[in-house]
Amino acid sequence: MGFGLSKIAKYISFRMLLLQLDRQLLYFKFRNRNLKLSISCDIRNSTIGRNNFLGENVSLINSTIGDYSYINTNSKVSNTIIGKFCSIGPNVQIVLGTHPSKFVSSHPVFYANNKPFKTFSDGIYFKEYEDVVIGNDVWIAEGVLIPGGITIGDGAIIMARAVVTKNVEPYSIVGGIPAKHIKYRFDVETINRISQSKWWDWEEKKLKENYKKFHDSEHFGL
Repeated sequence: MGFGLSKIAKYISFRMLLLQLDRQLLYFKFRNRNLKLSISCDIRNSTIGRNNFLGENVSLINSTIGDYSYINTNSKVSNTIIGKFCSIGPNVQIVLGTHPSKFVSSHPVFYANNKPFKTFSDGIYFKEYEDVVIGNDVWIAEGVLIPGGITIGDGAIIMARAVVTKNVEPYSIVGGIPAKHIKYRFDVETINRISQSKWWDWEEKKLKENYKKFHDSEHFGL
């Protein structure tokens, strides 16, 4: 038994070494972006902003993430454009693949040739992944599911465990299965004032000098 435990310990140590090496390689690749990474992250064919954070076991594939946005532990994001200052919680799944419901069979063996298993198709006849667009200053809470083709407006909040099946308006709060509009964060005048300020595009110096103004939505931009 001791020999078995010793082999397991060596395997775990080797695995951790590889994960740390992958992490350092990502740090080197994005060394000018001030990216903060936890262990076991997967970044492929993606554009990173500045001052981002990716939690443990986060996957970012074929996507773009804006400045100061972060993605928390165990979240999977693909084919997604994420704006600036977005907060994405743990266990979020963005862009789940779909299958054709009007074909005779929904199985990809009949419509795709890009699978890890043998198929009958000579090409790709169905688009499985539609892009998702997430605005700026969006908060997506824990366990949210977002399929392809969805657009989420600036300032929106998606409550925990929601399943988003349609576009989300700017500065609205949605939740449930399927996600439904609950309320807007502010009144129309305040929403317009904040939106028109486009504060997410301000220089870092201006943001730092005015950070306390973000505590008061009623007077922001006046």
